[in-house]
Amino acid sequence: MSKKSWLVNVALPIEADSPAEAVGEYWRYVAELGSAELPAYVSPVGDELSMIPFVGGEVTNLDPEEDD
Repeated sequence: MSKKSWLVNVALPIEADSPAEAVGEYWRYVAELGSAELPAYVSPVGDELSMIPFVGGEVTNLDPEEDD
C-alpha cells in the first residue's frame, strides 16, 4: 500500500506588533494548548478544499452553525 501526501496545518489568529512577535506567540499557543485542545486541519495534497478539523487525534466539528 502506498502512502498519500497530506497537508496538516494549524491556523491561529494572533495579534502582535511584528511578524516575529506573532511567530513567538504562535509557538507559545501550540505549547500551551497541545494536541488535546489545538485544532489541526488535514487535507490530501491537491484537494485542500476537503479540509477536515481534528482535535486530539479525533475528527471534530468546528462549525458553530452545525451544533445541536
